[in-house]
Amino acid sequence: MDRVLRLEHVRNARELGGLPTADGRQVAVGRLFRSGSLHEMSEGDRRALESRGVRIVVDLRSRYEQRRQSYEWPLGRKIAAPLADDEVVADIFRRFEAGTLSELDFEDWWNLTGVFDIPAEHRSSLGAIFAAVLEAGPSDGVLFHCTGGKDRTGVAVAFILSVLGVTHEAIVEDFLMTNAEAVERAAQFVEWMRLATGRTMSPERAYWLAAVKREWLEALLQQTADLYGSVAGYLSEQLGIGAAELTGLQDRFLVRPGA
Repeated sequence: MDRVLRLEHVRNARELGGLPTADGRQVAVGRLFRSGSLHEMSEGDRRALESRGVRIVVDLRSRYEQRRQSYEWPLGRKIAAPLADDEVVADIFRRFEAGTLSELDFEDWWNLTGVFDIPAEHRSSLGAIFAAVLEAGPSDGVLFHCTGGKDRTGVAVAFILSVLGVTHEAIVEDFLMTNAEAVERAAQFVEWMRLATGRTMSPERAYWLAAVKREWLEALLQQTADLYGSVAGYLSEQLGIGAAELTGLQDRFLVRPGA
């Protein structure tokens, strides 16, 4: 199935339904979604998300980003679960606009932005993320987003898919779907920088604002496995979410193909 949501002003949006699990099930259609920020969504975008069943939105942006680019979600609940510190994000915005980020900064984006530290530094937000799916009603679609819908959203979605039992390769392939529009997005970043600051950004730097690397996600998942045995082990040890709750989550968000 085509999982991409072609919205007017929301980028990198897709459905997670249909992703396969190791036990032969798949993620139910209309239950889990991911995207970039919703602050520019049109009325048509809002209606499209409503028609897909999205009722709960989990905003993974920092409080700083949420204040700068706010939006309303009248269709259900909006949950703030920041996966980045205000100070880090504000500093990156300043350096970005000043043109002082180096080529290495862009290529090492997850270290620069603290994404690798999310499991250790943002336990309460990860708890809120899992509470959102655990408490969702039987027909509630849950959408997760950050700014670009690639890094913080990528981590949150990878953790959720992991405990649902989605195969490792399917998790990675979903993560890498972001790159399908990375060249186009990079060109937009270059133009935005020129118009906003008069500065020139190289396409190579801009690309890593829009793209992701497989090794980033692989390293984070391996780090989690080394420390906790698995993502489920992390949830149990750090968030108090046990096997019974995860089994219930699987029963609610997974279906047999053709069911």
